[in-house]
Amino acid sequence: MNMKVRTILAALFALSFSMAQAQEELNSAMVFETYEWDFGQIDEADGPVQHTFRFVNVSNNPIQIDNVATSCGCTTVLYSTQPVAGGEYGELTVAFDPSRTEGRVLREVEIFTKDRRNYASLMITADVNPIPMGLEQIYPHLLVGTVKTNAKRCNFGYINQGDKVTRIVRVANVGDKTAKLSVVTTGNRYGMTVECPEIVTPQDVASIHITYDIPKGRNCFGMARDTIWVVADGVQSQEPIVVNAIRIEKFSQDDSKPKPVLRIEPAYVDFGEKAPGKIYKKTIVIGNTGNADLIFRDVEPMEGTAISIETGQVIKPGKELKVTVAITNSKQPRAATMGAINLTTNDPTRPFRELRLQVDTK
Repeated sequence: MNMKVRTILAALFALSFSMAQAQEELNSAMVFETYEWDFGQIDEADGPVQHTFRFVNVSNNPIQIDNVATSCGCTTVLYSTQPVAGGEYGELTVAFDPSRTEGRVLREVEIFTKDRRNYASLMITADVNPIPMGLEQIYPHLLVGTVKTNAKRCNFGYINQGDKVTRIVRVANVGDKTAKLSVVTTGNRYGMTVECPEIVTPQDVASIHITYDIPKGRNCFGMARDTIWVVADGVQSQEPIVVNAIRIEKFSQDDSKPKPVLRIEPAYVDFGEKAPGKIYKKTIVIGNTGNADLIFRDVEPMEGTAISIETGQVIKPGKELKVTVAITNSKQPRAATMGAINLTTNDPTRPFRELRLQVDTK
């Protein structure tokens, strides 16, 4: 959200706050010297700031603050629960911690008395200057040596058959010596290629280009999974960068053409509590509510699961199938086993669906 939008929202919030506050506080015995306090420009690095609000009891009866609520955990209130007699003054100290905030912030404090007859709302505002971030903070994930990255996953999303798509993963050398780089991959199983710079100089950033070039063909559908290990000065990273993409067909942009619609009932299958170490089965319904043939381009049961539909199977428009799904329960007592079956079809609205399974061990 840009600063201009924040400023407009802040103004609208302040206006609505003031109107609501005036309505509630007309009948309150707590009258504050001010109901708002602006800390102005503050630095996140300087830590918490605080302000003391003073009020007078304008009634003839004592009032006692019983509870205070704040709109954020970053705001705390110090107050006394001792009764304040009529005509006497009381006070509350509101502290605001700017950690992990930036820009214009607004926080509300609601005050309730023990008899619930009196109520007041206070508001604090501030413009927070965040702590400047260095490479260590911008690139938090250590790969190997002094080489870090800002992302350990690279998700391409949908890629049409016949398309070539490139994503960039950036790495930083947070050390004081030049690092020699190379990569090790799981191989070109799904049409992935990787371009890696040979070096990254101290306190500098380099880009690793990851490209999927998806050919057309029967076996080029479904989820593609690859891994990239970064090597710095001959030492390979212990954890890889995980890359995935969902390969689908290139659909027509003509909405008037007939198209299939996949229906799964239910899409989440709970087997309940079962004995450990056994295979359990259930029947679900998978149908086609569209007006064209539904074709299963790729059926991928994950480990420990099974399904009675196969890749290439077709469901005619308006038809449905009773389908058996299965999951193998854990051998561990009191454990939950989660499973998934990935279905890639020619449904242009949702070409990739994940059927989830769960069984709990007694």
